[in-house]
Amino acid sequence: MKKRKKQTIPDELRHNIPYIAVFLSIFLSHFIYPHDSLKVFLTFILLIPIFAFLKLDSRIPIGYAILMLVLAAVTLAFRNDENLANQLAIYAYWLLVVGTTLMLIEYAREGKKKKGKRR
Repeated sequence: MKKRKKQTIPDELRHNIPYIAVFLSIFLSHFIYPHDSLKVFLTFILLIPIFAFLKLDSRIPIGYAILMLVLAAVTLAFRNDENLANQLAIYAYWLLVVGTTLMLIEYAREGKKKKGKRR
């Protein structure tokens, strides 16, 4: 009888999932739900279970948040488009919330692992 291989996500796709998920959240928020704050909120908050379940790097949303803040500053300085700069800052805020929450989840997981090893 043959052993079944454990079905896993291919490494290349697994490596790109966090980048695609964050980009998709920003894209949906900006182009599909531009004036619906609840849907924008839910779009970003859905990243938390995705990242937590797949144990993806929590620094990625924070990196995107920093990028969004830089883009907001550049937009305000060179295009003088205050509305777009505000939207980018809002997306940065939500990405920081997601990243911080994921870091807290990782911290809690690490605490449980260390506590389990002591016994």
